[in-house]
Amino acid sequence: MNARGGYAAAAFETRAEEAPSAAVFADFLRYFVARDPRNHLPETLPDGERLRIWEAPLVGVAAADDPLFAALKAPDVVGAMHRSPAEWLPEAKSVIVWFLPYTAALRRGYPKKKDAMPSLEWVSGRRNGETFNNATRRAVLRFAQTLGGKGVAPSNEKDYRAVSMRPMWSERHAAYIAGLGTFGIHGALITEKGCAGRIGSVITDLELSPTPRPYRGIYDYCPYPAEGSRQSKCGACVPRCPVRAIAPEGRDNPRCVEHGRDTVGDYYRAWGYHSCGHCLTWLPCADRIPFRRQIARSEPAEH
Repeated sequence: MNARGGYAAAAFETRAEEAPSAAVFADFLRYFVARDPRNHLPETLPDGERLRIWEAPLVGVAAADDPLFAALKAPDVVGAMHRSPAEWLPEAKSVIVWFLPYTAALRRGYPKKKDAMPSLEWVSGRRNGETFNNATRRAVLRFAQTLGGKGVAPSNEKDYRAVSMRPMWSERHAAYIAGLGTFGIHGALITEKGCAGRIGSVITDLELSPTPRPYRGIYDYCPYPAEGSRQSKCGACVPRCPVRAIAPEGRDNPRCVEHGRDTVGDYYRAWGYHSCGHCLTWLPCADRIPFRRQIARSEPAEH
């Protein structure tokens, strides 16, 4: 292990002379996800194989002073408790965001039936995959140091918390600002690799070129609010939710969390796992953008 950046950062030390860029961080993240042995479920299959959790990530960058970060403080977006990048790191210049897509094995192993419990592989991937995501945040911070920068991973900070289910730092919204995707009525972010995945982010004082946003509004990749007539709309996630927590108007977060934490958690109590994934699997947006509209590249509409 390399004291400054870990084994993955050590493998990239030859790039330390390059100017920091989104491409350099994207290459580092792809390397880390592909090579780190923690990107596997701890449970083994009968043949002794351990399934990978995450596929290659999508990576985007937002400018720390992007006006949309200030818009997140509005009460109908996230709320006043949401901190701007500069409130986490006064010298903040850039926000690096990545989307980790679940592997096809984990997605396809999820039950199709609405009344079925999530698979063991899914709930294990949710918990152990987020443990890996935390390691990824730390690795990106170490790599930024090898490039002469510093940073902070808000989700890993001791004082990070959510108030009434509204976070001090929303990685989904950061991903939207960084050009990675738009929201669906199920509340997840829909990206080029779908919505079945997790998001991570790091704020840094390195100045990186922002990723273009190839959309105008927050629901552009979701057929239900984005398309024309009701008859052409998707809404497949609405009837798939086992506790009716999703409606065309949005998601009932307390009902969703209660089901994943209590009902699924009780079922997998012996394993220490929880979390539902019905609204992320067996949907048109699970592993792709479900339709393609011709959207001119321009600034998104305000929230």
